Amino acid sequence: MKRHGLPHPLALLLALLLALTAASGCQATRPRSEATVMSPTEARARLTALLDDTLTAVTPPLGFRDSWPDVTENDTPRGTANVSLDRFVTTRVDPTKYGALLGLVERHWKARGYTIESVNPDTAMPAIFARTPDRSAIHLTIGYPGNITFTANVSPIDAPDLTKGNPFGPRPAEPSAPNGNLALLPTIDDPFWSH
Repeated sequence: MKRHGLPHPLALLLALLLALTAASGCQATRPRSEATVMSPTEARARLTALLDDTLTAVTPPLGFRDSWPDVTENDTPRGTANVSLDRFVTTRVDPTKYGALLGLVERHWKARGYTIESVNPDTAMPAIFARTPDRSAIHLTIGYPGNITFTANVSPIDAPDLTKGNPFGPRPAEPSAPNGNLALLPTIDDPFWSH
């Protein structure tokens, strides 16, 4: 027997679910608007601001030097990239002070509204990773034997053709150790942090 009139309720439900799934799929893959893509200059300023703000929480202050921005191409939106900036601590921090340093930083990030995404509680090489409300990332890692790095990451930046090089220009020579490796180990003594 042939039915006339309204479609079966199950058919309506399936049609609605199919339409919602298709609409949400289209929205999820839509690239960010052009307004959210930063220029390399804006990205560098944001990275520096994240790192500067974090280090204001650390007292007594630590010595540091910045690396050169690292750029990684994004799949979408096309012509954009992620950029990160490392800040290497040049003040020696005694391993007994690692907990104090991580505690200062974690409290500061939480007060700023950052989400703590993960913590590595290892006593020799601890780390803490956070996400800002604007989805930038920042983390503090302590490596062996005592090299400490703050890293900030922002995305997307305008980078139409990375085959032509880093949008921040060529990487300058970084300080090297006597053995030729990158000088990452802290060398500055501080009455509080180093003892």
